[in-house]
Amino acid sequence: MNGNRSGCQDILTDNKEGGFGSFTKDEMGMPCYDLAACSSAAVDYPFKHLISTGRISALADKWGNINIFTTEGGWLDLASTKGRCRSGLYGIIEIKGELISCIHGELEQVGSIRYGTGYARYTGHITGDKVDLLVEQEFLTPPERESALIACFTLENFAPEQIDLTLFLRSDVFPSGKPLDLNTDNGEFYVKFTHSSDDIGEFFLISSESFFGTIADNSLELRKEVTLEPGEKKTFSCCVGYGKDVYVKDIQDYIIGNTPSLVKRKWKEQTSVLKLEPPEEWMKDECIWSYGQLLSFVSYDSSLGEYYLNLGGYGWSKFGVREDCETALVLAPWDKELAKSSLRWVAGTQLFNGDIPKQHDFKREKSFSGEFESDNEIWFILGCGEYLKETGDTGFLGESVPYRDGKGERMWDHLKWAWYWIVNSIGKGSHGLILIRDGDWNDYLSRMGSRGQGESVMNSAMACRAFDLLAEMSLVCGDNMFHEEVIESVNALRTAVSASFDEKWFIRGYTDDGEAVGSYAEDRLFINAQSWAVLGKCGTPEQQRQGLLSAVEKCHTHIGMVLMNRPYSSPPPNKISWAPIPAGEGENSGIWPQTVYWMVWALAEAGLTDLALEEWAAMSLRNHARCFPQVPYGIFNGPDCYSSHFAGLREGYTQLQLIDRGAFTPMNPMVAWQAFAMRKILKVDTENFRGKF
Repeated sequence: MNGNRSGCQDILTDNKEGGFGSFTKDEMGMPCYDLAACSSAAVDYPFKHLISTGRISALADKWGNINIFTTEGGWLDLASTKGRCRSGLYGIIEIKGELISCIHGELEQVGSIRYGTGYARYTGHITGDKVDLLVEQEFLTPPERESALIACFTLENFAPEQIDLTLFLRSDVFPSGKPLDLNTDNGEFYVKFTHSSDDIGEFFLISSESFFGTIADNSLELRKEVTLEPGEKKTFSCCVGYGKDVYVKDIQDYIIGNTPSLVKRKWKEQTSVLKLEPPEEWMKDECIWSYGQLLSFVSYDSSLGEYYLNLGGYGWSKFGVREDCETALVLAPWDKELAKSSLRWVAGTQLFNGDIPKQHDFKREKSFSGEFESDNEIWFILGCGEYLKETGDTGFLGESVPYRDGKGERMWDHLKWAWYWIVNSIGKGSHGLILIRDGDWNDYLSRMGSRGQGESVMNSAMACRAFDLLAEMSLVCGDNMFHEEVIESVNALRTAVSASFDEKWFIRGYTDDGEAVGSYAEDRLFINAQSWAVLGKCGTPEQQRQGLLSAVEKCHTHIGMVLMNRPYSSPPPNKISWAPIPAGEGENSGIWPQTVYWMVWALAEAGLTDLALEEWAAMSLRNHARCFPQVPYGIFNGPDCYSSHFAGLREGYTQLQLIDRGAFTPMNPMVAWQAFAMRKILKVDTENFRGKF
């Protein structure tokens, strides 16, 4: 290994977690997080944990509330935890005429909280006059893409006398349709109603055994009389979800076939594909944990009939398209079908002219996006190219996918039209670089090209890698004339990016007036220009290496690399941005996990594997918890960026003044790239890898 730096070993070995809990292993040997429920710090912070079947999702919080939602026909809160609703699924016990909530935060003695891949588990006690009742609640989302969440409620009598009680299982919803079938076959009881959304159909609450079902106020409710002898333990399982033509027996079989241990075993099988052996055990656990977390963002879009990975957070209802190209690239080594479905989903949002809107709004009649983001199409080509490079699935190029207006064409045609959009509609500037337009990945640089002349080195370098892959795809498709066009364009782009090397690093681009941004004289280095110049094979090997080393020297911090080594003033210069982001927050020299992992990828490709490993370790969830035990996020998941040392006392927190990113936690960029980047460090190939396709 080359490029070793002092200090890396401390991060690799000193694995103390934050003050809000700790990582451990569950009964399946899977990494999990035990939340310190009684911690007085961040008393009002919810610590939301995402679980999903791929159709129905839930955010479990430290109080035991379960917010159930779906993106199937657009964002829909199925059982909100706001307003008149308390939780999507919870229990209530009635003892001697007194109602006692089983929601974890309401218990007289709260016990443990465990967040695992695909589940959340809570324990606590109800105590009182001749009552000592253990309450264990486990909420489970099997990775089977069913639109139903399972819960197991276990009651154990520790009192010396028999306890007679009534158990209520409830899901808080606002019934917007006519209640149906409160009584079902074979003496089993359930409750359901028809939802106003055609995509949802019937919303149901069903148990695997006999309960009496009803609708109480704004809740679906199951009720059962229970007797517990001293020392006796009983478990009651139920399922909440939605669907058309719901058959109770099918749901009951689903519940019975997905016990907590079986669900955990299924998730273990899902993550077993990684097959990574990093130098430290905690690194392997981080890869497994983050990959499992990433799969919890799997969602379904019934308008396009595809599964994809939602950005999460503020993206749940905005349906970011570019980010799905990024995560498809990450998935390609391990989940071919999900990566393919994600890329088909992106193709389905594309307009016939080649434009890929930044956000999907579920409207078919749209023929113009009204946006001029400059990198969506590059990410699409890159994601498809990396997918094919990993899988060798050349048949993917011949699959038909409809454009947004409904007309179907091959994936290859979608890629060609994306390329033509980049070349003819986005275009190049006077330095031969792709125009930045309204912003590339770093939309903070929104005024660099507001008059249509500013240029992006990041876009251009990333396009070099994407277009190389596109040229290979064109040969597979026998499109020789197009192949020549692409080769000519990528050669010109690579020459232009190479010319942007300035003393010790690649500049970030040019403003509308042709002024260099991120120059050596300015002493402002942007890491994205360095990483993508290497990944796009731009410049000489010596220039690539120098750019990476300069980036590490200037931008390394103990919790990840800052986006640029010097923040702008707030508000920034008019030629740079319209966003007055404070120094050290967000895009103004904050820390963005995916950009750090792009640097790790580039360092690994350049052979600087020791440096790559150090930056990977610094950006890890465990290292952040170790360095900032008082920060209530970035532990088991987090927001999409951290604040850096330029933010002063807010280092390790997240952007707050203009947008409270912490409120949107969790988001998938925090967990998307760990396994992928580690694979690049270890130079591991998947079993499906076939070399150049």
